[in-house]
Amino acid sequence: MALRDVVYEGVVFKLAYLKHNAGMSKNMVFLHGWGSNKELMFNAFKESFLDYTHYYIDLPGFGQSPYGEQGIQSTKVLDSADYARILDSFLASLGVKDCVIVGHSFGGKVAMLCHNQEVILLSSAGIVRKKPLLIRLKILFAKIMKVFHIRVPFLRAKDANGLNATMYEVFKYVVNEDFYDIFAQSTKKVSIFWGRQDRATPLDSGQKIHSLIPNSRFFALEGDHYFFLQQARIIETMYNTTEEQYVHILVFGKVQGVGYRKFTLALAQEYGILGSVQNLADGSVEIYAYGSDDKVARFTQALHKGSSRAEVQEVRITPIQEKADYTTFVIL
Repeated sequence: MALRDVVYEGVVFKLAYLKHNAGMSKNMVFLHGWGSNKELMFNAFKESFLDYTHYYIDLPGFGQSPYGEQGIQSTKVLDSADYARILDSFLASLGVKDCVIVGHSFGGKVAMLCHNQEVILLSSAGIVRKKPLLIRLKILFAKIMKVFHIRVPFLRAKDANGLNATMYEVFKYVVNEDFYDIFAQSTKKVSIFWGRQDRATPLDSGQKIHSLIPNSRFFALEGDHYFFLQQARIIETMYNTTEEQYVHILVFGKVQGVGYRKFTLALAQEYGILGSVQNLADGSVEIYAYGSDDKVARFTQALHKGSSRAEVQEVRITPIQEKADYTTFVIL
């Protein structure tokens, strides 16, 4: 581990980082999510993307990068944009110019605001969802208690546990940041990976981000919010599929007897996709799709909507390594 000082708005931030696989001509920067640290990202990705030099960073207030205590004196409440500016300064101090930033959850928001032009999002935060009634009631009760100067720590969100006073204020601010416009106005090249069983940032949040970012592609993998911990090699393989894709797709829900296969055929013709579609005995629809990377990404994204009478519950996408042998798209 190394430490590096970064001065931001008159405050000296001491950032802890790991440099791994040094000497490569390309750089990849890994940002952890809220409450996590560089070690988690290192353990996940240290054996993948080995054509890049890796930088694993503890963001201020996490891991071994202190903030709000231990001599880091500041009353400023950092937001995601502040974190991005601090990271930009850190990378500039190391002479790291062009890089791909991999951001998990909160780290994904920071990555979207940095100066780099390519990002890999892992179950990124940024889509604000309406809080369940119970959570809203807990927040209201906590505010009432605050008026009477009564502390109720048990009402804090799990992600706020163990935070010092400064970082708790940061948490309350960043958790409500809406990145809708930032995603929609992005000019970055973005690869989005998501866990199908993610409950912290549900799958439809990833699909929404994909629909907002013009130059993006979307991949859903098995797993929860930390799906990437055991699937870094799979992520690397899917990320490097940049020219033509051949994928196997299963669509679940009310998708038979509602015109879904005709809908899929029309989509394939619109996007220039080769392959086939058929109904399976378990009530799902099976699709084989082959085409250029961007067209397959748009095709698979549209499959989530379905025909007017369909009710799509889940779309599972699995890359196929061998080359496809199709000349058209057909209904089987």
